[in-house]
Amino acid sequence: MNELGAGMASSDITNDGTDGDWPDVDEDMTEESITDPKPTPDTLTDLEKNLIRKLTSHGIDCKKIERGYLVFSTNPKWDDSISSETRLPRDRATELFEQLNNKVRTSSRWAGIAIESTGYLEILLRPNTQSVIRDLLARSFGRLIADDFEIHCKHRGDDQFLSLSFPGLKTVAEPFRLHLAGPHCCIELSGPSPACHVLANEGYTHRPRYLASLKVEFDQEMPIHDIEAEAESIINSLTYELDVRNNVKARVVRWPSKSGNRPYRRTRANRVVRFPQTKIDPEVSVLFGFAGSASGNPPLSFLSYYQVLESFFPFATRQSAIRKLELELSDPRFDRRDDKYLMRLLSVGENAAAEPESTQLRILLEEFVREAKLVEFFSENDWGKHFSKNGPIQGMSENINPENRTKLLSHQVADRVYKIRNRIVHAKDDPKFESVPALLPQSEEAEALWPDIELVRFLAFEVILSAQARSK
Repeated sequence: MNELGAGMASSDITNDGTDGDWPDVDEDMTEESITDPKPTPDTLTDLEKNLIRKLTSHGIDCKKIERGYLVFSTNPKWDDSISSETRLPRDRATELFEQLNNKVRTSSRWAGIAIESTGYLEILLRPNTQSVIRDLLARSFGRLIADDFEIHCKHRGDDQFLSLSFPGLKTVAEPFRLHLAGPHCCIELSGPSPACHVLANEGYTHRPRYLASLKVEFDQEMPIHDIEAEAESIINSLTYELDVRNNVKARVVRWPSKSGNRPYRRTRANRVVRFPQTKIDPEVSVLFGFAGSASGNPPLSFLSYYQVLESFFPFATRQSAIRKLELELSDPRFDRRDDKYLMRLLSVGENAAAEPESTQLRILLEEFVREAKLVEFFSENDWGKHFSKNGPIQGMSENINPENRTKLLSHQVADRVYKIRNRIVHAKDDPKFESVPALLPQSEEAEALWPDIELVRFLAFEVILSAQARSK
């Protein structure tokens, strides 16, 4: 692979075949120190060559050179980084080069960048909706004004934060810029800077996926983890007030979960559509369908599948109680004149009515989920450490182990599902759950929840199937 990355021939770079003899990167190179010819589709300037070399250290390659743009691959952290791209106007290459010279680092927590020397953090923003309407935030921010324009800030003059506008963004009359100065830092809502765009954005052709970023600068040298920690409360407060004061729903963009490579493959879909034969309650059907549509909100998807299971609790508990009553009545020693045997019957009914939810879930899975299919779910898929107590989901005190002979697999699964359900539903200040933090939406942990979502989806299918068989 050449200096520009795989799949790019040297003829794409220059006509003279000297791409292997580019000058070494000069950390002190600036716009004034370089005299470059006007860029052409066939020629890279010296600054552009050095810029491309710098970006390779971030895992980003130059894919194509056009008259007005340098086309780059996206950050490898994106799942679709092979097919997507970012485009940088060539007249903004100097700004990107100078940002990289300031030792830009990608944020570990959000899709964005940080510069430790100035305490600078920039994070991409997206609409807080299930689908991304690309220019929704840009149009919304373009209608707003900052309320502290009289406060002095160096970034209001010649030292403005860098930001890009995009040719396809025709719904806003001018590029938006909302700069707010506070007592300890300043923040700005504007287009992404060249470094944030190239190092953190993604998109196709001339339309990047994210057109807005939030910039925070503390104007002092800080380690990146301190910058992120200090900025988090500001970010949370700003997105909340944008929602309640300005009716603008925005959220920060996160890198895909580290558990993003999903090894699970559902059974191959059947191509034959048949006349429906599954009898299903309308409420159950709606919940099951909604869970599948809530992929952008993993905790909500999990809860919707759980509600499918929950709707069968009364049926499962009743079936279990009836079976126990039948056993008692079939006992040849049963004597209806003996209070001891009558009390046993009464106890069965009372226990069925007073079973806690966790026990009802155990009963449901034990009675309604085929054990062989449950073992197959875990044994035939490479889940890694996800279903262990050392997996990405906190609060799990046991491993899911099909070989465990002391605890039924259905009970292991029921206990795990119920714990996750409680972490999603209960507030962190609930004394019953104070030892385990709440599982919040739009968190890294929530993004790692998908194997458990596949699990409760499988359980819901099994329960619906079993309930139908028993009702015939």
